[in-house]
Amino acid sequence: METPEGPSDAELIARVRNGDLEAYGELFGRHHQAAERMARQLVPANDADDLASDAFAKVLDALRNGGGPDISFRAYLLTTVRRVHVDRIRSGRKVQTTDDIAAYEREPQGFDDPSVTGFESGAAAKAFASLPERWQAVLWHTEVEGEKPAAIAPLLGLTANGVSALAYRAREGLRQAYLQQHLADVASDRCRWTTERLGAYVRGGLTKRENKNVREHLDECAKCTAVYLELVEVNSALPALLAPALLGTAGLGYLAAASGAKVGIAGFLVTGWQKVTENSTRTAVGAGTVVVVVVAAVIAAMALTGNETPPAAIEKPPTQQPTQPPVNPPVNPPPVKPPTVKPPVVPPTTKPDPTTAPPPEPTTAPTSAPTTTPPTTPTPTPTRPEPTTPILDEGLLTISAPQGGGAAGGRAPYGPAARAEAIEEAAASATWLITIKVPAANKKPVVIGIKYGSALQWPLRANPAGWSCVKATGNCTATNPASPATMPVAFAAPTGGTAAQRTFTVSAKSGRLYDDDSQTLNAPAPPPQPQPRLDESLLKLSTTKTAPDSYLRTITIAPGVRTSVTVKIQYGSALSWPFTGSPAGWKCTQASRTCTAANPARPAPLYGEFAVPEGSSAARTYSVAATAGLLYDTDSETLPGPQPDESLLRIVTPDPHNDPNPFVYNRFLTIGGTTGRVTLEISWGRNLSLVSYFNRGWTCSRSTDVRRATCSTNNYTRPLNTEWAAWPGTGTANTITVTATTAGRYDTDAAGIPPGKTRR
Repeated sequence: METPEGPSDAELIARVRNGDLEAYGELFGRHHQAAERMARQLVPANDADDLASDAFAKVLDALRNGGGPDISFRAYLLTTVRRVHVDRIRSGRKVQTTDDIAAYEREPQGFDDPSVTGFESGAAAKAFASLPERWQAVLWHTEVEGEKPAAIAPLLGLTANGVSALAYRAREGLRQAYLQQHLADVASDRCRWTTERLGAYVRGGLTKRENKNVREHLDECAKCTAVYLELVEVNSALPALLAPALLGTAGLGYLAAASGAKVGIAGFLVTGWQKVTENSTRTAVGAGTVVVVVVAAVIAAMALTGNETPPAAIEKPPTQQPTQPPVNPPVNPPPVKPPTVKPPVVPPTTKPDPTTAPPPEPTTAPTSAPTTTPPTTPTPTPTRPEPTTPILDEGLLTISAPQGGGAAGGRAPYGPAARAEAIEEAAASATWLITIKVPAANKKPVVIGIKYGSALQWPLRANPAGWSCVKATGNCTATNPASPATMPVAFAAPTGGTAAQRTFTVSAKSGRLYDDDSQTLNAPAPPPQPQPRLDESLLKLSTTKTAPDSYLRTITIAPGVRTSVTVKIQYGSALSWPFTGSPAGWKCTQASRTCTAANPARPAPLYGEFAVPEGSSAARTYSVAATAGLLYDTDSETLPGPQPDESLLRIVTPDPHNDPNPFVYNRFLTIGGTTGRVTLEISWGRNLSLVSYFNRGWTCSRSTDVRRATCSTNNYTRPLNTEWAAWPGTGTANTITVTATTAGRYDTDAAGIPPGKTRR
């Protein structure tokens, strides 16, 4: 398989075996720099190129003879560099002249390097050697070389995604192979049960119950603890394990040169110890075993060169071996006995020697002890300091949701009535149970801290039973540290926000033990767009007060956790925009017919006013659409038109003494109950004729071809006087009809004008 960058290493190796030297030239170009970097860790810089060239020649011979690597060219080449260097050292100690060089030639893979015996005999190295070569290659380039998948893809003939997938399978295979190395030595069934689950335990893949069983066994079994700590190294420090296994102590310098860092043997040990302590959550008994094995292997590597200086700094090989081999430190150091407490010095009680004259007795008793012989103070027994290193206990804290309809805190199951209430509460909130399991007879304070994203709120209304909580700090302290009570917490269901904004975290601490856990509350899925959810309790339209000439309405939005609240108003042709400016707590725009709340969490009431409309029901209807985060609600109302009012209009006939014109029929159109705008629609029969109409403040218009007129005033103060001429007749031909309309009201009256009379 060829990639855009060229053929893979496996294809080039196959072509070399078939006699294609150009393919080997391409392999040389790909890996020559790494070979020189490795050689510079073994010999002076001016000899590094020769050592690398000799290694390439050895590998070429192996490939031509059908041996050598099939896929993992880099690791095989670097191992050959190391072996060629050791061959040079040994050949320099004893030179023999011979004509038959064939007897001394051998393949690189038959070499046994004592400098890495400690590493190669370890379980991790054996597990690596048991893997398929393709897995070895991807582990070497990703974990040891630290190369990116995109850079490794051409070497393995894969895509970058394919390299990542292969590396994942290879790491998992290494863990399983490592565990198999230890299963053969397991004696008891309980150790076997624990060892089979250590891989999942390191990666956090066990249940809470299994985690507890594994921890309890590790506390009691030193052998399984050592296996666990070594597995942590396999899981997190593959370069520090694999590089020495294949390259010896020079692998440390090779890694340092590749990364640009200066790492010595001491630095490697410190780094390894830090990795063990950072990844281990149990006691450090087994950790000492791991480090001692590493120390022993490094000391064995020093024995080959006879110097602590890395091989790259050695100008020539030593001429003699050290007289005394280094002694490995004991795995378990002897216990240190506490200092012995000496008893206080007590004066002798025996009688003095009679041959010696006693000193004369003082005439007065001494007032103080002699200053020449101060009393001896007893040495107190040193108190062993209590360890303070925090220990992660994954069984300390558990966050769970109530199951089976049971009440929080272990109360009795819901009854028929309570179950309906619980279902309603569950729809509006998310209830969780926080359980703390401390060691028996625990006396250390038990404290938990609750943190939550911006889409959530403090989940406690008061102190739960058995706990004392402070909302300002987010901490709760158990009143009974020996048996902390289960704490129920209830978060209001979020209406939006990212996963981080909908996540809460609980951290628990008791003495050295600590644990934390988190949960993410569900919300409408974001891709491709969050879907709004109807909430019929979000919006409410109401009438807070009444007015005779208009409709007053109040728009109320329910409070809640959200980032914005928008109200959009649509209305018919008989209505108009109901707000003047921006009401308190809102920003309104008439052009877009929208209002935005200044405080989305608790929007202020929105007051509007509509004039009494006329026209069809559609023209008198308005609708309100409210959007709050991912919730929405709509409501509408059809406003009534003007209502009949019999007291609004009267057609008054003046008495003779007050008749302004006795030669015509005068009729006064009188309006009651308003001082605002009034409109009069006047029509009459065929025997009548409207002579004139006059009064200040009124405006009238009439058509010459129909018997109809319209008069109106914006500020009613006095009646409208109309004058009529009449011909003989009765009924509708001699009747005038008037309809008066004001805000919200109307009235229609009719009056007949009798004929044959000049006055009334």
